[in-house]
Amino acid sequence: MVDFKKKLTKKTSEKKIHPYDIYETLDRASDKGPLRPVQENILNKWFENFQTKKDVILKLHTGQGKTLTGLLMLQSKLNQEKGPALYLCHNNQLVEQTCEQAEKFGISYTTINRDIPDEFIDGKSILITNVQTLFNGETKFGIGTRSLPVSTILLDDAHACIDVIKNAFKIELKQQSHAYQEIFALFAPEIQEQGAGTFADITRNKFDALAAIPYWAWQDHHTEVSDILSKYSNQSQIKFPWPLIKDMIKDCQCFVSGSSMEIIPYINPLSMIGTYFKTDHRIFMSATITDDSFFIKGLGISSDTIRNPLYLEDEGWSGEKMILIPSLIDSSLDRTELVNLFAHPSTTRKFGLVALVPSFKLTKDWESYGATIANKDTLVTEIEKLKDKKFDKTLVIANRYDGIDLPDHTCRVLVFDSRPYFESLYDRYLEGCQANSDFISIKLAQIIEQGLGRAVRGEKDYCALVITGTELIRAIRNKKSRGYFSIQTRTQIEIGLEIAEFAKEEIKDGVKPKTALLKLLGQSLRRDEGWKEFYTEKMDEIQSDKESPKMLEIFELEKKAEEKYAQGKYQEAVNILQQLIDKHVTTDEDRGWYLQEMARLIYPYSKSESNRYQVFAHRKNKFLFKPKEGMEITNIAAISLKRIENIKNWIHSFENFEDLYIELDDILSRFKFGVNADKFEQAVDEIAKILGFISERPDKEWKQGPDNLWKIGDNNFLLIECKNNVNIERNEIHKEETGQMNNAIAWFNRVYNGAPVKCIIVIATKNVASAAGFNSPVAVMRENKSRLLTDNIKKFYLEFKRLNFDDLSEGRIQELLNLYKLTSTDFLNDTYSEQPRIH
Repeated sequence: MVDFKKKLTKKTSEKKIHPYDIYETLDRASDKGPLRPVQENILNKWFENFQTKKDVILKLHTGQGKTLTGLLMLQSKLNQEKGPALYLCHNNQLVEQTCEQAEKFGISYTTINRDIPDEFIDGKSILITNVQTLFNGETKFGIGTRSLPVSTILLDDAHACIDVIKNAFKIELKQQSHAYQEIFALFAPEIQEQGAGTFADITRNKFDALAAIPYWAWQDHHTEVSDILSKYSNQSQIKFPWPLIKDMIKDCQCFVSGSSMEIIPYINPLSMIGTYFKTDHRIFMSATITDDSFFIKGLGISSDTIRNPLYLEDEGWSGEKMILIPSLIDSSLDRTELVNLFAHPSTTRKFGLVALVPSFKLTKDWESYGATIANKDTLVTEIEKLKDKKFDKTLVIANRYDGIDLPDHTCRVLVFDSRPYFESLYDRYLEGCQANSDFISIKLAQIIEQGLGRAVRGEKDYCALVITGTELIRAIRNKKSRGYFSIQTRTQIEIGLEIAEFAKEEIKDGVKPKTALLKLLGQSLRRDEGWKEFYTEKMDEIQSDKESPKMLEIFELEKKAEEKYAQGKYQEAVNILQQLIDKHVTTDEDRGWYLQEMARLIYPYSKSESNRYQVFAHRKNKFLFKPKEGMEITNIAAISLKRIENIKNWIHSFENFEDLYIELDDILSRFKFGVNADKFEQAVDEIAKILGFISERPDKEWKQGPDNLWKIGDNNFLLIECKNNVNIERNEIHKEETGQMNNAIAWFNRVYNGAPVKCIIVIATKNVASAAGFNSPVAVMRENKSRLLTDNIKKFYLEFKRLNFDDLSEGRIQELLNLYKLTSTDFLNDTYSEQPRIH
């Protein structure tokens, strides 16, 4: 073999270290031309200003070549002989795509089979693998002080990696497991004390039932928990996270549902993954549309890094999205109508039509019309069909809002069907306690933005996005929640709202609603020049958003408090959270949350002081833990009920009827049989308020009593037990259900001294089993009666569409309440209920 290096006239050949120079030497595929200007500019900026920093966040628009940019950064580090370089993706599909990119551009890479490759350890090739390979207690990279040193790590789509990393430190136990059963038995008294109804539902394995174990009980019994987990640590549910968190069980939190249990640390012990924690240089690739403040706790990044990302300041918007909200064009274009419109197969379609839904439960009607439902085993295959231009069937994807690329003709119409769900028990618990918090709103906004971006994957890509589902529309339409989106997405939504107004004008001129919608879709699909110019003009008006992310300082203070707690400086930890409250908290809901956190942090130092904080926390936010002692149940206010005034105030809280109706539609959409129990009970609470009554949720707020309690007169009450999730074909009310109602009535009589009350159980049947029985008169609300109430409330509020909000007379409102049978008397009679049949 000829050694050509010896024939070189230039005796020394230095390795190229600038990413641009490296690219020029690569044996890339013939169709791969020079670097794009944006790639060249960002690589220059990194090489000159960022490559020596510990952490850097790289932000580029979708479709601008982030993968190649990241690979060149890692190759630069290898060429500088800095040591091993690791490229991490959050799923295997992206690993394959990244390997394909490296192959096409001639970048030397390797993957893991059984062992970590020598060429990676020797710094000769980039190792491309998934995040789970590094972040698990059995990792081949080793944990703690035994971790393999790596010089540079890159996390692709870092936001998606956060959840994967969080799961690495989480023990999730199925209800059938011995570990679940033993831990549940250990804390059963505390769970029952926090809510007898919830406890009963958990014991009956109901998925919706959810409870958190109080921090004081967990800290007092953490050694017993450790013993149980250690006993079963060879089981797959425990073996991977166990080595990472086994010595910090005391500083974990535990959530229990009827189907599973989660044990997770309050803050991820990232130091256990020494390869990640001690690396010299970490690159986090992030979308331009997202708030990176979640990186502080999720990835252990400093706030300074988040405030100073690597990006190009003169980069404008990217891609075209026509956002359509059909129900704002006309109320007839509801979810049912849209599924019917878009689900049917078509042999003439020249583009992919995809729907994103939050759960497989919501795929049933799509499937009934002929759509294809993808699951985790068929998703990649079905997307490949779209890439191969097999467009005849609508593809429905459940509960996947990231990690899916649907560029160009693979998807020109994306139906975003209904609000995404929070999956983890932790997120569900947090939503129940802080439904209106910035944290929940931002997290939801990020999931929605990820979904909206699935089909626009490049600067010149375009797609029409059809939004349906009342809760989702509410999140997008509401001005406050709209503020949680990025400036680019906000502008696209505002364009969509304008489009809806334009379509309404056409409908007034005689165009049918469905025709108006399809014409708009056609303008996007057929590349109407007027639409393109209109969109460009609006998007060009975007001003750069220079504000720091909303949650940045809050997460920073939360992390500092946890660090002080870990050092045993309990009072200092509490003081930091007090600073957080003083500077950032504006609502009682959030104030209560942080007071409860203060109670947890001070508990090892002073149990009495902790209980004092917990009492204050529960007073501010009754959805939090009931304190061990000192809680006083307060009755619904005894002041005279000004019902008409309450209704007027609710109406006047909206700028126009459209905003009011969106809120109303969202509430009533949750007042249905089969809906999540917590959401249903929340809807019952909100219905009381929109009807001018005063209400509370005793079982959730006081951890005892009925699900809902309405005050419908100066001394008249409606007590409601909700069993809306009972099988619709069930023929009898069971003994445990009548028992729960009897307990709720006994609580009411004790707290309200026998005040007049009508008791209603919401359930699918009116037949009482022979072994069951009510101790007091109880009426039944079945599905037909709940639908009647929903219809009457809608008709009542539709009357205000024709009325001036500023000129609402009390007399007219009372007339409408009488007309639509929404008076107190109607609720006390059997308008919306019926008498049970006793066997």
